[in-house]
Amino acid sequence: MHLLKKVQRRGKMVRVWYALKNLFLLFWFPRCWKKARAKRELLRGLIGKQIELSTPFGFLAGELVVVGKDYIELLDEMGADVFVRIAKIETIRSLS
Repeated sequence: MHLLKKVQRRGKMVRVWYALKNLFLLFWFPRCWKKARAKRELLRGLIGKQIELSTPFGFLAGELVVVGKDYIELLDEMGADVFVRIAKIETIRSLS
């Protein structure tokens, strides 16, 4: 019973953290950033450069290879191709 209460409390904390993160993103980034076209234009200027981006699933880093209509392709440190939907990108940072 005690373990169940810990799991429920942790679930509430995760939901609160997710809500705070989304609230921060809502106020921090302009509304135009939510549009894929604005992100796509920014990403096109970074082709061939090392970038780091965040998604709801975690952080990714690598060389930006392709910017498609609704996705990008990164070449990570291991040489693997990583595809990411532009709509899922939260932040972008140039490393080079």
